[in-house]
Amino acid sequence: MPRDFEAKVALITGAGSGLGLAHAAYFAERGARVVLNDLGGGTLGLDSQGIDAEAADRAAATIRAAGGLALSNNDSVSEPSGAQAMVRRAIDEWGRIDILVNNAGFASAQIFPDVDIEEMQRHVDVTLLGCLNTMRAAWPHMLEQKFGRIVNTGSAAAFGNPIASYASTKAGLFGLTKTVALLASKHDINVNLLLPAAFSRLTDGLPESDFKARLRCDFSPEKVSPVVAYLCHERSAVTGEAFSVGGGKFARIAYAASPAAEIDGTVDSVEKAMPDVMAGTDLRVLRSTHDDMVNLGFPERE
Repeated sequence: MPRDFEAKVALITGAGSGLGLAHAAYFAERGARVVLNDLGGGTLGLDSQGIDAEAADRAAATIRAAGGLALSNNDSVSEPSGAQAMVRRAIDEWGRIDILVNNAGFASAQIFPDVDIEEMQRHVDVTLLGCLNTMRAAWPHMLEQKFGRIVNTGSAAAFGNPIASYASTKAGLFGLTKTVALLASKHDINVNLLLPAAFSRLTDGLPESDFKARLRCDFSPEKVSPVVAYLCHERSAVTGEAFSVGGGKFARIAYAASPAAEIDGTVDSVEKAMPDVMAGTDLRVLRSTHDDMVNLGFPERE
């Protein structure tokens, strides 16, 4: 098996099972040294579900038993100090951090409009702030070594889902990922977004159905990991992008805009132009706020 990640150090959050563990094993099998973080919380992120403090330890032991190099950490990504501690674990043991895969997250049972502020805040803390905290913790080390690869884990729920807290915070990762990618590119730090479709601890909680059976059979977590590994490879130049991955396939996901239509300030002019705007042909990929302004007539940068 190729040792493509020999001497690289990877931190994977939410790696106690499912996708995170699959990613960690994939890297370890190819020579990387991995830190597996998992708080050990339940699938709904509720205190009442308890904390399995040994989840990360068991996952790391599984990788070591297979011959890999792995350490565990059970700090919370929602706390800046926790993010610093897990990065420090990698630095103290192996002297660097090359790869960060933000996979930690949880689901929700609250459907709009019956979603409370506490539920939304839990998702903000783990999904958005969790990624922000770990990226900030890894950032100075990646800057110093002039190399880094970061993959944040979003969800197709961002395209529309009744679970408002989950969908909206996953959608927020589009903006966060693309923003950091813009600032990181000149330092050989690539930052991308993953939208996985896989059978995991979260999807295991779904009611039994043909959909769940198909997910279990054809969408194993291991089928997502090769795309993660490619995005984290030193030869990859891809950054600021999003990819839907699952079942042995992957696709690019992009913000795009139709050609901008002229209007004259009247509702009638908007109504007349709407069919052309909604036609969905000749879409222009948007990689930044500036791209959107250019599409609306703003001049290109010199």
